[in-house]
Order: sequence, then C-alpha cells, then structure tokens
Amino acid sequence: MGMSAPRLSFDIEPLASAGRIATARLSISIDGTAVWPVLGETGQGLEIQIDDLLAYFTEYWKPLILRQVYPIPVNPYRPSDLRREAVVRWAALGGAIAEREETAVSAFEDAHDLSRSFGGLFGLPHFWMMRSGNQMIVETAGRTWHLPFAETCEELGSAGDWIRDRLVQSDPVKWARAADAWASRDHGDAAGLLAWSAGLDRELAQALISEGALEAPQSFTDAANDNDELRIAARMAGALPEDQIREILSMARGFKGREAGALVELSTECTKTLLDRRIYPPFVQGEVAAARAREVLHIASNERADIFAVAKALGVEVRSLVVEPRSFDGLAIWGTKYGPGAFLNTGSGRHRVREAIPPEENVSLRVTLAHELCHLLLDGDHTLGAIEVLKSRMPPSVEQRAKSFAGEFLLPTSSAAALWIEKGRPSGRQALEELVEELARQYGVTRSVAAWKLQHAAQSHEVDLDAILDSIAPRR
Repeated sequence: MGMSAPRLSFDIEPLASAGRIATARLSISIDGTAVWPVLGETGQGLEIQIDDLLAYFTEYWKPLILRQVYPIPVNPYRPSDLRREAVVRWAALGGAIAEREETAVSAFEDAHDLSRSFGGLFGLPHFWMMRSGNQMIVETAGRTWHLPFAETCEELGSAGDWIRDRLVQSDPVKWARAADAWASRDHGDAAGLLAWSAGLDRELAQALISEGALEAPQSFTDAANDNDELRIAARMAGALPEDQIREILSMARGFKGREAGALVELSTECTKTLLDRRIYPPFVQGEVAAARAREVLHIASNERADIFAVAKALGVEVRSLVVEPRSFDGLAIWGTKYGPGAFLNTGSGRHRVREAIPPEENVSLRVTLAHELCHLLLDGDHTLGAIEVLKSRMPPSVEQRAKSFAGEFLLPTSSAAALWIEKGRPSGRQALEELVEELARQYGVTRSVAAWKLQHAAQSHEVDLDAILDSIAPRR
C-alpha cells in the first residue's frame, strides 16, 4: 500500500476573553506535528488577530493558488532561496533591471510568506507556500514539504471560512466588507487569471487570447485546474521573448491529440512502482522508474535501448527541427487535446547537430528524447511536467527526476558497473577516458551521461572517481 501524502492543518483556537472576538491562537501542523510557529512544539501557538490572516488569504489568494513560477529568471529549489539567488543575479546586472526585479521579489515574498501578514509582529519564522503542479511546497524552519495541492487549497479555504463566520457572527455590519472581499476572492477577468496561472504579463496574456493562440480561462476554477496543455506551454516559455513564446505555442499545437494506450499502460506501471518512493529524492525516483520501464519493455540491462523505436511503439509522435532559441532543447506535450508528442530542437546548443545524420543516431537527441519520455510517463497526471525546460521554469525536482530517468533508461548503472569491473576497476585518467568512450559508443549516450553513470557505478562499490571524471566530462 502506498504511503499517504502529508496533510496541512491550520489550528485556530479562540481566546476565552470577552471582547476579544478577533483574537485567537494560531499554530500550523503537518500530519499532526506542529511546524509553525515552533517546529515540533505542540501548544506553542502564536496570538494573532484573525482578521489579519483573513486579509492575507483574501489579498493573495490568486498568487497562492494560481502562480507556479518565480517572478524573475532564477529557479531555486525552495522559496526561501529566491532572494539569495536574486542577489547573485543582480550583482551581475545592476541598474534599472535589478531595481525592477527587487520590487517583483518583494511582492512575491509578501504573497508567499504567511509570517508577513501579522502587522506589528516581527521576528516570526517564515512560512512559505508555493504551488508546483499538483503539489504545494511548504517551507519553514529549514524544512520543506510537498503537500497535495487540492487538499492544501481546501484547508486554506476552510480556515478562511471559519474566520469569516466567526467575525460576521460577532458583528455582521463591522465585518461585512471583509466577508464580501473573501467571497469574491475567485473573481477576475480572463486576462488576469491567465496572467497569474501562466506567469505572463497581463498585456501579453490579453494579446495571446485575442490572437487565438490561447483559450481564455472560463473561471478561476478553470485556471486553477491547470489542465490546458497550451497554457502550460505558455508558462514554461513565459520568460522568453514574445515572438518565441508564440513560436513554441504554434509548435505545441502541431501535436494533434491521438490515442496512446501503450503509453498509458507503461505510465501506470511506472507510477505504481513509485507509490512507496515519493519521499525519496527525485534522482532515485527517476532511476527506479527507468528500471521498471526497461523491464516492462523487455529491454535487458546490457542492451542498447532504441529510444526512438520505443517512443513510436508507445504512440508518441516525435518531431525534430531547428528553431530558436538555442537554449530550448525540446518539449513533451500530452493532454486532452494535444499529444502525446515530443519535439527535439536540432538547433539547440546542447544537441550540436553539425552533419546530416538521422536524429536516431545523434546521441544528444537520444538523451533528450529519453528525458521527454520521463515527463510523459511520470508527469502526465498534471501536464506541467510534460513541458520541457525553457529558461529555468520547470520545477528543479521534476527536471532532476527526468535527467536521472534518461541516464538510467539509456545506460543502467548496473551495466556501467559491470564493464568497469570487467576492465579491472580502473581509476587512472587514461583508462577511465577510454571506458567513458566505450560506454558512450555502446549505449548511444553522450560522454557526459556515460561519465555520470560510471561515477554512480563506482560509488555503488564505494569508490570515488568524481575528481577524475570531472576533468574528463565537465558539466555532467
């Protein structure tokens, strides 16, 4: 039986004192364990004015529920790292760009750090919340949880409803405006809702709707459901220039919807395999899923996987073409209207296609296609994961898992270990360089992937080859 996902709870305890209807003691717990204001300390609630908390939920409901990207072109693993990475970026930029981005970062912090909502209370521990696909990232006291989005959204709404009811029951006239604002928290025009959910400027969101490039959300719920493939593609491409966003949307629309029963079956098998491993690091999840995929597809561990043939057999349409920008490697798309499909940019700086060879023989394209296959298999329940990285808008954990899957699917660690042992467990540079070349040639992967898998293979035998492999294949 799979492990249940952790659950968030806002524990609000009214004070018994007469005349203090808006005062309560707040603590936040996850699976019954207190996490805020003091991690692990039950009964250490914070005395707050509940109208402050309701005002926070009301004002920032749209960014909390709809926003899934950071406001500037950085992609930290957790929300608390945003400012640190921003400062590094600003040191290189300086000037007006840094000033404008600082305003955006401050606004992000106001929306996603609950501790800022209590006026006059300083020095509180941060409590970050940020959506990521079907999860809500929660961070406090140096710890991070990935909670189920729907249940977390429901808990936030229930907490707001409880506060509204308590205030209105005490004085309907005094709290009427706050109650009305809470009731209308979902209201918004189509361009505004699209802008929040896709991480676009409002003007661009309106333009894409007017041009017919994107369908406008019919409601807040429609935007929050996040099941429109093209809107998700727009979010992933949203940090690029407008013409490139339009190009990528046009490309995505080219993958018309099709049946892919074999892909569905393999996705189900891989997902079932991960049910008990959701708490494991993403790279472990990727390796486990890749091993299961090879097993289901009857590909032996020492056999070279024909990833293009695999994709075709699974019903995935694969296209390759030179497009801009060079930072765009590819995309995978699969939803109710489009896909499943994978696009490979042969003009990408990573792929370096310099001669007229079939895509099937280009080792970089093979790795990228395996990477996209992971998105289709493991992230299809929420198509955020089925759109490739564009200027760091993919959640890092999703990318890490896909990278790990691609490496293990094309070159299993066990196979790299077997050849390393067969060669006498070499540790010298020349012998390792020859072994990396042999692995890359035999399994049809890049030198970087071959070195990376060889590193893991040696580690599984408690041998550290990191330093030498770093010099053989940097940036692996």
